[in-house]
Amino acid sequence: MNGEINEVLAAKSNGRPTLISAPARELLNLRRLPAMLTTAQAAVLLGLAEQDIPVVVRAGFLKPLGDPPPNAVKSFSAVQVLELAGECAILNKIRSAVYAYWRGKNAIYTRPHHARNGHAR
Repeated sequence: MNGEINEVLAAKSNGRPTLISAPARELLNLRRLPAMLTTAQAAVLLGLAEQDIPVVVRAGFLKPLGDPPPNAVKSFSAVQVLELAGECAILNKIRSAVYAYWRGKNAIYTRPHHARNGHAR
């Protein structure tokens, strides 16, 4: 199962070595994935940053296991994450949702700040 993922990652790198974290490398080299993945593990398998997973959850592409409260540590089904990772159309939608979220978040910092009298500073 992970051999396919490793082959795709190797093909994307065009033979050049890429730097990945030790936990990510360990996860990708497992013979069998655990049934429940942490947020960091789900992010590695989807090729996202860990802070992008809540965006993917809010967009409805990924659902945490159980019914965790908002401040709880979330677990995700490995089967669901691999299904998402195997669908190009869904990956495209996920990436678009992440871009849109961060574009909106960053727009806060690029808007001109107005003084109280209505003139830009």
